[in-house]
Amino acid sequence: MRLLAPALVAVVVAASAACSQREPSRASPTAVKVALVERAETATASRYSAQIEPATRVDLAFKEGGYVDSIAKAAGVDAKMRILQDGDAVTAGQELAALRRVDYTQKLDEARSAVDQGRASLEQAELDLSRAQKLHESGSISSAEADNARLKRDAARASLDGARARLAEAQQALADTSLRSPLDGVVIKRGIEVGTLAAAGTVAFTVAEIRNVKVVFGVPDTILPRVQLGASQSVTTEAYRDVKFDGRITRIDPAADPHSRVFEVEVTIPNADGHLKTGMIAALSLADGPAPGAAPQPLVPLQAIVRSPAHPGQFAVFVVEPAGDRSVAHARDVDLGEYLGSVIPVTKGLKGGEQIVVLGAGLLSDGEAVQVIP
Repeated sequence: MRLLAPALVAVVVAASAACSQREPSRASPTAVKVALVERAETATASRYSAQIEPATRVDLAFKEGGYVDSIAKAAGVDAKMRILQDGDAVTAGQELAALRRVDYTQKLDEARSAVDQGRASLEQAELDLSRAQKLHESGSISSAEADNARLKRDAARASLDGARARLAEAQQALADTSLRSPLDGVVIKRGIEVGTLAAAGTVAFTVAEIRNVKVVFGVPDTILPRVQLGASQSVTTEAYRDVKFDGRITRIDPAADPHSRVFEVEVTIPNADGHLKTGMIAALSLADGPAPGAAPQPLVPLQAIVRSPAHPGQFAVFVVEPAGDRSVAHARDVDLGEYLGSVIPVTKGLKGGEQIVVLGAGLLSDGEAVQVIP
């Protein structure tokens, strides 16, 4: 049997003292209030604070450096067009910003010229090789001269391949001056302005997909066995106090954080209406009661607990049972679980559905007739 909180012991002792001072018999039944014993799979729940994060978050950076030439525009609250800012919606493939393209188009033109020149050189080398082969067959030139013509053809072909590769690089570099969104979402942060010099790798935009959001929180190892992948979980927020957002547990970290020693748990919640915003603080409750598969325990109100009349070192409750045309309260010894505030679990001695005295228990003796009042 678990030890009760000092406050509970004091209440029970006082009630027992009152019981001992009561007259041994009454002419009329004692008026009491009763309640049915209830069972609960979980005895209590702990609240956790969590942070709302987007389902997908992407930092977009330029692969090439240069001056920012343009930034995409969106309609403002006054319906006038303005450059993209935090909170604006974007679509997959939409150009968000572009660098000044003059330098890159110039390099592209140079690469195209090199390809044209390489193509012409290859054609000339192939003509020279064809002529040399015919002269060699007629004995007009030596084998070495024919081989030299073949080497020049091979060199011209390699030069053309190099020019084509440089052309592809120049085309890709020009394409990389345009920064496009890879997903449908919203702008979380814009880090550039028109006219600024953006180095390669500079994060220009952070874009997030928020049609689904993640609620991330940490639990200790004692709670971890009760957290199951795929289980339903609801959360609340201060912004929408009367609304519960339902989701499912989609990730449980396999290792604890080395500093906090908690395991990170992620709940994914549909957010088609966009009410949940990145960075919001959410709250949720997780059961601290028995692990899945454990037998449910009866819960009784604290005021129903008295000292056992037969065994002063134990606790009891009065169970009301019919006896002919009247009701009788019998004291029954019980083992108690952990003190939970207004209720307490009974680990032994009671079963669900029984009637127990919840008001007036301290005035009763074992086997006394009672009158149940509403």
